[in-house]
Formats: sequence, C-alpha cells, structure tokens
Amino acid sequence: MVPADEASIGKVMMGRKRKTNEGDCCVVCMDEFSRGCEAVCMPCEHVFHGDCITKWLRTSHFCPVCRFEMPTSCARKKVNLGGI
Repeated sequence: MVPADEASIGKVMMGRKRKTNEGDCCVVCMDEFSRGCEAVCMPCEHVFHGDCITKWLRTSHFCPVCRFEMPTSCARKKVNLGGI
C-alpha cells in the first residue's frame, strides 16, 4: 500500500474537527467516540480519532470508508518529473 503524503496528513490533523454524536464510532478502531469528543474530519467528511486516522494514512492513502484518495509523495514526484 502507498501511504498518504505527510503534509496531507498534517493538513487533515490541523483541519476541521467535528463534534460526535452518542453512539458514533471510529471505523478504524471500532471504539465509540467519547461524549462530546472532537473527531478529525477528512476532506470526504468521514470522521475518525486523530491517532487512528494518522496511523491509517501512514500505511494507506485511501479513506477507510469511501476510498477517497489523499495525495501521496509518489504522486508529487510524478508531477515534478513530468516537467523534465
């Protein structure tokens, strides 16, 4: 699997947070969010524990729910090589 670019992971972690509802759970670890927890919101609008999605994106650049593609360092290298 190809990990997400570290800069992209950082943007997700520093980006939008969403208050969770009772009974909501993180699909990475399958644990319920703590009451009033602020979960990390991906660009595709799915929410996760911050630690969980960070670990996930360091192994796969896809959202674990909908397979939304996060940028990878491989994609950036291809763009940079295209101008050579």
